[in-house]
Amino acid sequence: MFKLLLMFLSLMLMAGVATGHDEDKPTVAMLRFGSFFSFTYVENAVVDTLLASGFVTDAEHVMLQARENLEGEKINVYWNDANFDFAAVNTIVEDALDRGADALIVLSTPIAQAAVNITEDMEDPPVVLFTSVYNPFEAGIAQASCVKPSHVTGIESVTLYEDIVPLLLLQDPDMKMFGTIYSSSEMSGRIGAEAIVAAGEAHGLTVEVVAIASISDLTVAAQVLVDKGVEAFLLPSDLLTLSGLPVIMQIATENGIPVFHATANTINRGATVSAGAGHNSLQGSIIGAMLVGHWSGELDIASTGIGLIDLLSVGLNLDVAAEQGIEFTPSLMERAHVLLQDGGMSGRGLIVFLESLGMDEETVELVLKAVAQAQAGSGQLELDLPEDILEALTAAITSQRRTEDVGAILDSMRCTPEMIAEQRAALEEEG
Repeated sequence: MFKLLLMFLSLMLMAGVATGHDEDKPTVAMLRFGSFFSFTYVENAVVDTLLASGFVTDAEHVMLQARENLEGEKINVYWNDANFDFAAVNTIVEDALDRGADALIVLSTPIAQAAVNITEDMEDPPVVLFTSVYNPFEAGIAQASCVKPSHVTGIESVTLYEDIVPLLLLQDPDMKMFGTIYSSSEMSGRIGAEAIVAAGEAHGLTVEVVAIASISDLTVAAQVLVDKGVEAFLLPSDLLTLSGLPVIMQIATENGIPVFHATANTINRGATVSAGAGHNSLQGSIIGAMLVGHWSGELDIASTGIGLIDLLSVGLNLDVAAEQGIEFTPSLMERAHVLLQDGGMSGRGLIVFLESLGMDEETVELVLKAVAQAQAGSGQLELDLPEDILEALTAAITSQRRTEDVGAILDSMRCTPEMIAEQRAALEEEG
């Protein structure tokens, strides 16, 4: 949550820094599979990085925050969205290439797969930077972290289901059976379901599984699991179940069954519990830094390996739990990073941070409400605070942005010839 606040407040904190780059303006296409809040966080962090690096002006930054296409002073930015339509994925990538994109920032596995497949045989392909991708190696985007197309790199979002299943038992130690629904057309769904079954059985639990091909299958799938007597749902991190989560939640709520979703912050979409690889703002900052480094000549995409984010973020939706007649156990409450209650989101770390600035209870509530509204809307935070409090808040944020994290992560992603040779040898041994 603290990282989210940093992203939201960055509008007030960043100032342009001069950079040396070509007069010929580069064009970047920002491509997403659908309208997800997690994608918004990533995109906002990329845009903030462009502002901080001097590639966009304050006025252009505002346009990009509103998702407007930009023909800027130094760069052009183009947005597109597949609107959850797999058939549109190739089309939006090809459209970006027709517009002369020099770089593609792609969010989600399907978009990344399409971008790599379409550009891999080009003589001079655009740079492809991906994030919000589950297992790029199984998806055919790369063979290993350093064995990949020379124009491609990005961040792998690692969902550790063996860490999520114990959360079900923290809520109900006597649980015997839970169910999962997955998208049969998505690699992240298929592999996720397999991992969920393995993790559940490792804890002596029975796992009922239903595969779906489209959102229209969700109602029947959820009802099948309810009829089998599942005590909870645990959904994998695939796009189909995420976009159809409201359908599952309706049936789950009618039957008082908690829904655990393996994507961070899906409590915003109504899940009872969210648990997944979060830190979307950090992912966006890394992608933004890659893009700026590539344009400035300071980062070689060919020798930059694929990084990963595997930090589990746990969120509890107290509002939904109350509707379902569920009370979270103290053990699960202690494990949570973020709580959603009365329509507002709060994190213990954020509250402690705000109180450390001398804010009274009323001001803390004001800030938390503004954060919740930003998360539910455009991602932009608007605060009407006394000037002294606002100055203290912005000064504290400025000193704690932890931008050095991005540099350290990028350094850890550099591939040496020895690393590449080792990974190629390992792949050959695996056959």
